[in-house]
Amino acid sequence: MINVTIREEQAAGDEIQHLTLSTPTDSDQSMDRTYQTQLPRNLILHVGHEETLLERVRHSSDEKELVLAPVELHRRNIQRRLRESQLPKDSLKFADPSEVGKQLSPESQRSVAAIDRIDRLSMIQSLLTENNGVDLDKPMIPSAPQEIEQIRTVVESVTGFHPERLETFYETAEGLPSPIDADSTEILEAAVAVERALRQDTEKVVSDVEFVRRASQNLLRTSGTCLEAAFPDVERISLVGVSSLPAAHVDLLHAILEATQVPVHIYFRRGTGSYLSRRLPELLDVTEPGTVVFES
Repeated sequence: MINVTIREEQAAGDEIQHLTLSTPTDSDQSMDRTYQTQLPRNLILHVGHEETLLERVRHSSDEKELVLAPVELHRRNIQRRLRESQLPKDSLKFADPSEVGKQLSPESQRSVAAIDRIDRLSMIQSLLTENNGVDLDKPMIPSAPQEIEQIRTVVESVTGFHPERLETFYETAEGLPSPIDADSTEILEAAVAVERALRQDTEKVVSDVEFVRRASQNLLRTSGTCLEAAFPDVERISLVGVSSLPAAHVDLLHAILEATQVPVHIYFRRGTGSYLSRRLPELLDVTEPGTVVFES
């Protein structure tokens, strides 16, 4: 587990390198006047400042870097800037986190496929119409498969179905005023129930996110040797274009930081970056990243 504490910026010293931009929208929350986060030495956060990625290529073109780009547009933009700057592209290896997750999962699990959204909607429709032990007939639960899938996806993104995050979610819901407390709990219980039912009804994985969760578990199980085997030349890992913080992606980076000495950079997007960087310690503060409440 990564121990994260909050300290005044002056006390953080060299433990942290946090780059932010002063903008009209967040100048009143400038990191110069708020708490900074003491993070692991090999985790560096950036808000904006994408050019530092290119600068590393320019000055250390012999070092190999794995760039996790959840959105293909960000990947193409960086590749375009490399071409425009006439910088070598072979020092950066671009990949989607789910692709990396497959390569870092146990070998016996790499051939497993994920069901797509159309199949999930069809399976959820069956849950709604068949008596299969999943109770979705509650006031706050929508009747349309698309809306139920959206609920499942949001809870997956926020919690990763990690037991500690789900417990925090439940505790937060219980502390809300009535009837919002009961409504929130119903929605959360429905998301967990649907995820559990989907896992039981298919030999595939429910979504690509599962590859990332399995990779996090395997990194800890193998003490990081699976990363070295899959990417033997990689000396640094960057997550780019971050406009949100899916729990599964945080858990993957958490596992890398805990199991290896590989430096990790996170590039937050402008506007939301300062807020997300302050929220990161809470997401990191879980044990056994990648763990879920369901039986394997």
